[in-house]
Amino acid sequence: MRWIDSPDGFCRFCFLAKKKNGNAVYRNRCRRLLRPLFYGMVPQITKPVWAMIIVNDKAEEVTSERFRETAEKIFKKMEWSHADSDVKNG
Repeated sequence: MRWIDSPDGFCRFCFLAKKKNGNAVYRNRCRRLLRPLFYGMVPQITKPVWAMIIVNDKAEEVTSERFRETAEKIFKKMEWSHADSDVKNG
């Protein structure tokens, strides 16, 4: 994940799944699974960012549970979440 501080005060997220890792169905599925995880965290973010989330997994390795675990790690790193996060509800 790469990010910069938001110049306009709004959170924006871009989800990038590389073409070499899977077809269009795979790339769309990645975005569909990631959007609710990240946009659900927006109310808890104290400092807005523009972020690019890059998916490097192969199509065979992608599961919603794996994305959820990875998203939680990112949230903790960014100090957006605690161990008892609401992310598991999404």
